[in-house]
Amino acid sequence: MSYASNGSHTVETILDERVVISDGLVFVSGLTASDPKGGVPPQAAVSAEFPYYGSDIQKQTTYLLEKLQNILTAHGSALEHVVKTQVFITDCRLFDAFDQIWKKFFEVPPPRTTVGVGPDSMAIPGTLVAVDVIAALPEVLDIRQIDSPRLPKPLANYTPCVGAGDWLFLAGQLPTEFGDTGLAPEASVNPLFPHHSSALLAQAKYTIDVCQTLLEDSGSDWDHALRVAIFLKDVTQAPLIDALWSDMFTGRTAPPYLVIGVEELLTGGAEIEIDVIAVRTGTASLRRLDANGSAVTQVATTGVDQTTVTLAQIDVPQEGYRLFVIEQAVRAAFEEAAGQIGPNTTPVKVHAFLADVADIYAFGRGLPQEFAGTAAITTSPSVGDTRIGLEIYCRDDATMTKG
Repeated sequence: MSYASNGSHTVETILDERVVISDGLVFVSGLTASDPKGGVPPQAAVSAEFPYYGSDIQKQTTYLLEKLQNILTAHGSALEHVVKTQVFITDCRLFDAFDQIWKKFFEVPPPRTTVGVGPDSMAIPGTLVAVDVIAALPEVLDIRQIDSPRLPKPLANYTPCVGAGDWLFLAGQLPTEFGDTGLAPEASVNPLFPHHSSALLAQAKYTIDVCQTLLEDSGSDWDHALRVAIFLKDVTQAPLIDALWSDMFTGRTAPPYLVIGVEELLTGGAEIEIDVIAVRTGTASLRRLDANGSAVTQVATTGVDQTTVTLAQIDVPQEGYRLFVIEQAVRAAFEEAAGQIGPNTTPVKVHAFLADVADIYAFGRGLPQEFAGTAAITTSPSVGDTRIGLEIYCRDDATMTKG
C-alpha cells in the first residue's frame, strides 16, 4: 500500500471527533473541551460574572467526559467499557480537581496514564486537559478488570490493567510503592553517593520490573507487548533508555516503544512513567515484524487478528524550512509503515507526539489522505523533544478475507 499525501490540510482533519472500530476495540480521536468552530465553549469555562463558582479544570473535564459518553453510546459502547486512557494535563496541580470529576463518571475506573505537559503545549488555547481513549464493544470482547496481588494499590482512581479479549491495557506505571516515601527506595540513588549512579536508570529498572509483574499477573510477558510508551521528564536522556532497552532484550526481539517528553509526573521526584499494551501469552494471531527504517525513521509493527500497531520514531532534521521538513518526514514515516503493514489495510487511528505545538499544521500536511479522510486522530506534545513519535493502528482487511 502506498499512501497519498494529504495536500489539502484542514482544521477538521485534526479536530473531527471520529470513531473507528477494529476487532471489537473502539478507537476515539483525542478529546478536549473544545469544538472545531469556537474553541473552548462557554459551558466549559467559569462564568466571568461568577468567577469564584466552580473551576475551569472541572468544567472542562465535565464537558469532555460528557462528550465522550455521547460518542461511545452512539457506537455501541459506554464509559464502563473504556479499556485505556491517556490524560495530558497542563499543570499537575490541577490533577486533584480533575480526578474528582473523573471519579463521578467512572464508577469502575479504567487504566490511566496521566502526565503534565505545561501550559504552552496544548494545541487549542485555553484548554487545560486532553484525553485519548480506547474502549471496547462488550458483545464482541470479554472485558475484565485485573489487579496484581503483588503490587500496592494505586492512590489515584484507576484500574492497574483491563483485559479485552486477548488484549491487555496497563495503566501507566511509576517508580513508586504509593507509600510515604514517594519514590520506592529501590528506585532511588544513595544520597551519600548521588553522582555514582543514574537516578533515571534506577527508576527505569524498577518501573520495568513493576510492568513485568503486572504483565505476568495478567497472563502475559514482554514477548507479547505490542507497544510501550516511555514518558520522560528529561527527554534528552532518551539514549540512556535506548541502551537499557537494547541490553534488556539482547538476543530476542524487543517490544516496540516510543520515548515521549513530559514536564511533570504525578509522583514527586519521578523521572519516568511506562505505559504498555500487550496480549495474553498463547495468542495465536500475534505477529511481529522486525523493526526497520531509514537513517531518520525507525518503524516497528505488530499485529493481532486484523489490527496492526505500528510505532515510528522520527528524527526530524533541524536544517531547512521546518514546515516542509516535518511534512516530508511524516510522509516518509507513513511510507515506511506502509511497507510493513502491506496492502489491503484500512486506517484506524494515529496518535502523533509532536515536539512543538506549532508542528500540528505541518503534521497535517504530511498525513496521508487515507488517514486524513477517515482515521481517528490524536495529537499530543512531546515536551523538550526534537523527534516526532507516531502510534499507528490499521485494520488488515486481507486477514479478514482469509478468515
